[in-house]
Order: sequence, then C-alpha cells, then structure tokens
Amino acid sequence: MNLRKNIMAQFIVGALLLVLCLFALTFSQQQASVVQNQLRDWQGHISALELDVANIQQQAQHYKLNAPRDFESYNRDVAVFYKQFQQRLAAISQTTQSANIPTYSLQNSAMFSLLFSKDSAIDQAIKAQLSWQEFWGTFLKNLELEIGSPSEPRLEWAADHIIATQENLSKRTHSLHTKVQLANTWFSQSYELVSWAMSAVVLVLISSILALFALFIVRPIVSTTKVCEEVAAGHYGKKVAVNGVGEAKQLQEAFNDLSSRSKLFMDMLGDINKPGDVPTKLQRIYNSGKDALGCSWIGLMVMDDNRAQLDSSVPAALDANFKHRHVTLNKAFGRDLVSALETKWLDLPALRQLSIKRHDERFLRELHKNTMAQHIVGYPFKCPKHNEFILMFACNLEAGFSQQETDIIKALSKLMADGIIDGLSYGADKSAA
Repeated sequence: MNLRKNIMAQFIVGALLLVLCLFALTFSQQQASVVQNQLRDWQGHISALELDVANIQQQAQHYKLNAPRDFESYNRDVAVFYKQFQQRLAAISQTTQSANIPTYSLQNSAMFSLLFSKDSAIDQAIKAQLSWQEFWGTFLKNLELEIGSPSEPRLEWAADHIIATQENLSKRTHSLHTKVQLANTWFSQSYELVSWAMSAVVLVLISSILALFALFIVRPIVSTTKVCEEVAAGHYGKKVAVNGVGEAKQLQEAFNDLSSRSKLFMDMLGDINKPGDVPTKLQRIYNSGKDALGCSWIGLMVMDDNRAQLDSSVPAALDANFKHRHVTLNKAFGRDLVSALETKWLDLPALRQLSIKRHDERFLRELHKNTMAQHIVGYPFKCPKHNEFILMFACNLEAGFSQQETDIIKALSKLMADGIIDGLSYGADKSAA
C-alpha cells in the first residue's frame, strides 16, 4: 500500500516527528542549562581575575611608595612581600587556567554549531579569553626579566613594570569581564527565542496532526455513519463523498460499493419478479445492474444439439444489428459454449483479438462489432423443459470485467436465470392466448 495513503504509516510518521521535536526541545533545554552554568562559572572566574589584578596593582603601588632603602628592609621584603607577590601572580595564572575550562567546554558543546557563530557574543568572549591568556603569558615573561634572579629579586623594578602596564591590565580584564557578561546575556536572550520557536513548532505540529486527524479520519467516519443510517432506513444506493485517505478512504469506497450492491440486489429482486417476457426481463436486468455489473450488453443464447441461437439481447438497438444470430457448435466459439455448459461458466477475455483471429465466425465478429465488447462472461442454466441457455454479459472496457464485477454476476446469475425462465413461461402463455 502506498505509504502516503496509509493512515497507520501517517500516524507513525507524525508521532515520530512529534517525539523528535519533543526530544530536541528537551535536549536543547538540558544543553542550554549546561551552557548557562558554564557561562556563570566563566563570569565568576573573570570577576575573581579582575579582583586579583586589582590587588596586585595595589600591592605594586604600595611597594613603590614604601620601597626599602637598606639591606635589612630589603631582605625582609624578599621574605614577606616577594612571597605574597608570587602568590598573587600564581592566583591570577590559576584563575586564567580555570577560566579557560568553560571556553573549551563551550566550543565542544552540542549547541555551539547551532548558536555560536563567528560573530556571536560567545565567540567574541572566547577570543577575548584567548587574547588575555596570551597577554598574561607575555606579561609574566617580561615581569620575570624585570625581577631577575629569584634569590635577589629586583622588587622595585617589578613594581615599576606592573605600574607601567597597569592601564593595559585593567583595560584588558575589564574588557574580558564585559564580553563574558554580554555573552551570558546574549545566550539567555537567544535561547529564549529558540525555545519559543521550538515550542511553537511542536504546537503547530500537534495542531496539524489533530487537524489532519479530524479532517481525514473523523470527518469521513462521521459522514459515512450518517449515510449508513440512511441506507439502514431503506434508502438503498446512497453514496458518501469519498474525502478520506488511507483506510478511511477504503472504508468509504467499500461502503459505496456495498450500498450499490444492496440497491442492485433489491432492484433486481423486485424487477426480475415482475411479469414480462424475456426481452423485458433482460432489459430490467440491464437497467438495474449496468453500473454495478459494468456490462454494456446482455444476451441470451439458446442451445440445442446442433447450434446455439441468440434468442434476444439488450439494448434493443444493438440487438437489431445482428444479421447472423446462430453459432454452429463445431466452430471454436460453439465449442466454447459447449464447454461452458460443462464448467458452469463462460469466460472469454480479449474478444477483439478473438474476432480477428477467428475471422470465419460471423457471429463472433458481429458480437464484437455491434457491442464493442472486450470481455464476455456467461452463466449456463436449464429450464424445466430441458432447454439449455447461456446468459451472456459483455463489457466494452479495455480491461474487461473486474474480479469484483465477475463475482457479483456469478452471485446474481441464479436469480437472473430464474427470472428469465419465468419470462419464457410468460412468453409461452402470451403466445397461447
């Protein structure tokens, strides 16, 4: 069955899309929470970094103002100030390394490729962090050169170096702190928009699934139910507009077929039992069942020991065109008729090709010429006087009778044959009168 028209397949696809959207929404929320925590940690490290830089600058200013002028004070500062100074520098380096951890995590985040473009605030903050790390490494190397030997450090030179780079240090730490703050704000605003968009997609998908379900499943079932009630009330032949898909469409088509059959059965049951001769009976059968049976011509063949004779057929306009109405039983078509008496069914597809192939059979050629039939089926039966008949049905469609139409003809043939036998008796009674 076509996947597009299968309701179960459509339901599964819709459910999978909904599940995927919900999963994507949940996953994005989890990732967003992780990213927000990383940004908060990063901002906390940068705040601590800014404070440490301010402290070391303050320490350098203090030392410059109170630099010792004798060896005793210098040795004391080496033992106390230099140790504290080294601890401050190590703290800044450690904070810088700690601040690098969230940047690595953000770059490897599942949301990075979706939200963190080259121009995003987070990308700019990451670049600022990398720039600060490079700057701090250069600053430490230059500071070590100013300090000289750790055993006899030039503390005043180190203080001068820090004071000289104070403005650049403050500017860079403040810029980094600002960009991390902006990245945090930008991400919160951006993800809020993404979250609303994804929620809207989920709502639209759910609404679409419900609307399609109501349109193509609920509505067809409701309309079919109403027509079912009308048919149950005796309005046979009522049909429902086919507006469903998949199984709902199949239900409507099956109901329409069932309704047509019920009307056919009821009409034929009523018409076939009305008094009338054979042509009248055939015309009633044709009128009642031409649409449901798919037939374009109905004829009655009378069989005897030597030949088969077309007794009558409908429509009457086609019947009048037959010039040769008998078939000798030694011809191929005659043998087909005799065989049908034994098998209780006649089935001749591709009648056009048969009429060309059997060019010496006049009746067969006229049958195709007059009716344009492509397919002939027939039901053999006997009357109480032991006459044998074949009730034949012709279809002029290229594909011939469908299996369903053939099954209906087979199911009704006995009823039709009984009506025709009554017509034979009616005709005999009428002739005697």
